[in-house]
Amino acid sequence: MTPSRVATLPFRVRGGNEPGSLDATFHPAGGASVSGPDLRLTAGAVGTWEFRVTVEAPVAAGGGFFFERYGFLLSHSIQNTRPRGRDYVTLRARTDARVRLELNELNQANSPPIARILVEDGTLIPGDQLCLVVGDTSQGGPGSEVYDVTCQGRIVLSVDRSGSLAYRQLRAGEIRIHVESDPQPTLLRLLGPSMTRPGEPFALHLTVYDRNHNVCTQYTGAVELRDETTLLTGLPSRVEFGPENAGLAIIESVKAQAPGLIRVKAHDHAHGLSTLSNPILIQSDPEWLILWGDLHSHSWGDVSMGLMDDPTPILHPAGRHAQARGQARLDFAAPGPMAPPDQTHRPAVWEAHQAAYRANDEPGTYIPFLAGEAHPSIGGDRNVVFRDWEERHAPAWADMDELVQTYGDRDDVLLEAHVGGGPADWEAYPTMHEPAVEVASGHGSAEWLLQRALRHGHRPAVIASGDTHLPLLAAPMAAHLFRGRFGSHLNIRDCAIGCGPVAAVRAIRCERQAIWEAVQNRRTYATTGARIILDVRANGHPAGSEIEFDGKPRLTITAHACAPIERIDLIRDDRALAAWRPETLDARLEFEDADPRPEAAYYVRLRQTDGEYAWSTPIWVSCSVCGSGADADLPAWNQHEPVDLAAFRPNDAEPYENRLLDYLATNEDPSCFHDITPVRIVNEVPGRAALFHAFLGNAREPISIRWYFDFPMPRLRLDWGWRDFGARDGG
Repeated sequence: MTPSRVATLPFRVRGGNEPGSLDATFHPAGGASVSGPDLRLTAGAVGTWEFRVTVEAPVAAGGGFFFERYGFLLSHSIQNTRPRGRDYVTLRARTDARVRLELNELNQANSPPIARILVEDGTLIPGDQLCLVVGDTSQGGPGSEVYDVTCQGRIVLSVDRSGSLAYRQLRAGEIRIHVESDPQPTLLRLLGPSMTRPGEPFALHLTVYDRNHNVCTQYTGAVELRDETTLLTGLPSRVEFGPENAGLAIIESVKAQAPGLIRVKAHDHAHGLSTLSNPILIQSDPEWLILWGDLHSHSWGDVSMGLMDDPTPILHPAGRHAQARGQARLDFAAPGPMAPPDQTHRPAVWEAHQAAYRANDEPGTYIPFLAGEAHPSIGGDRNVVFRDWEERHAPAWADMDELVQTYGDRDDVLLEAHVGGGPADWEAYPTMHEPAVEVASGHGSAEWLLQRALRHGHRPAVIASGDTHLPLLAAPMAAHLFRGRFGSHLNIRDCAIGCGPVAAVRAIRCERQAIWEAVQNRRTYATTGARIILDVRANGHPAGSEIEFDGKPRLTITAHACAPIERIDLIRDDRALAAWRPETLDARLEFEDADPRPEAAYYVRLRQTDGEYAWSTPIWVSCSVCGSGADADLPAWNQHEPVDLAAFRPNDAEPYENRLLDYLATNEDPSCFHDITPVRIVNEVPGRAALFHAFLGNAREPISIRWYFDFPMPRLRLDWGWRDFGARDGG
């Protein structure tokens, strides 16, 4: 057997009924093995896969077997060159023929093949057996990890008997994989409305998550609730979870008796879990409501990545809206296919999204939108969001000229610049207007995209979105596998934040037109998931405004957070104008720009101690009477304070240093990482991690590394700079 690598194969198998069978077993590192055509596995479990092929009809030289996966990942990149590395693959063969294993890099062309077994010489005959082993530990490797989100996947085996590349599926060549949540609860989340009126009934959503931030559907237990303000009525002191709750309890008809600010405490003593609800602001006559939503998430319909091919309960658009309305407690959402469905051959995809739209359109409670992602060849991807019912999914998606011509001038369509596979590139394709820019997604934070937009003269609404593929829509930030987009230095993607980011809009009511007008008028801000109340004004004008006046800009910042506020930065254009460290849940700050520029954009970046971020939409200010606006002495928006790495030692992250170094040595090119230094243990929303500082590449860029050690196979996340600014520009 000669292992090698080839580029992604230029074909896909559509069907067949060939003699032969595929059997699968997963051997977990601890516990009993699981075998059969339907495997039920725990999210994030570590072990070894065996896929056994029984030959029932001859396969001649040049032919072979072809493995594909749908609806989940075995790994971002299985490999057969590093025996001590993760996801190491070998082939065991009981045959007189000579066979070769070809692995298909899963990150090439976003295609779903796993491997091909090619007959180089001789013939496979009935009774011969082949076994593909993924996560082989025989040479010291750690194994392979079950995909860490609850999903339903398939492994499909096909055969080419003659070498003609005419692959046909085996009669018994499909394995179904059901990934279930980890039964151990690790996180509580309690969500209510950000704003409500006295006497107005509302619901609290209490959800229990596992360490991967799937809803822990197996959870049973009791959670105590406490409102120390005593403003609430209808709040039970205790919520009992049984199997029927499946990890989610919705507490209806809670009311506030008087104006004020409320945070409800929740505590599960048996499991040692506690949380604080988002801040709930009660006002008799609010100027507007704060509504939460996700304008860029994905559901059934994409066939380019082998992830969203099947309308499973989680991926079906009806399931996405159920997630938005349930555990995520969103006011609006726009789940759509990641690539445009072929309306001639796959009309059911768009019809399913239309049906889910109709079934969930409930003004005053929840607003669905139709959407889909476009992938122009130049200029970067755009998520296309329709304000109203759209009869057909338009065909003009691959070319930016057609995309802009078709949708650019429509006031009922939003083209959202985002940070996924193809970040917006205004150098390659300048546009006149970008109505919305995504500063965070499951791929990580991307404030650099806002900075890029400002450099090009755009004045966008700032939003955040999950760009969700398989994870739950708007679940809390997680250390999800393979979501990171840090750049070309890594053999595998880092874990990024997985999911979480959402957009806040200030709308007069929860109705379609009101939400749309709020986005169009830039009454928005973004967070990585925490329902922070953030209000930024310049001389009384709210974020998103364009204002002119004679005096000096006076900025006011009001924040009600979900965890203590670690830092607030006021950014003017691309410079950090001021910074505060409140270390409190609530803050009200004022700042006068004593030396303003003639024209400038001001926005705020807020970081909580638990790793959550928020960004305001800028305020564009023109001053007729102003100072020099000199920036020479101001730090850049992403400048890091000087750090003496040697001064960090000793610290509580040092015991994890050797494990990180060993991981990099066996899975990456360790020569890319310089001066790796443990800093401390952090306990943030994605979980506990050992934080390291280092320099990356020949340019020695400062980076932060989080080593999430509480998982069966520790996970790695990289961020740009000492202050974790997210993915690298364009990374």
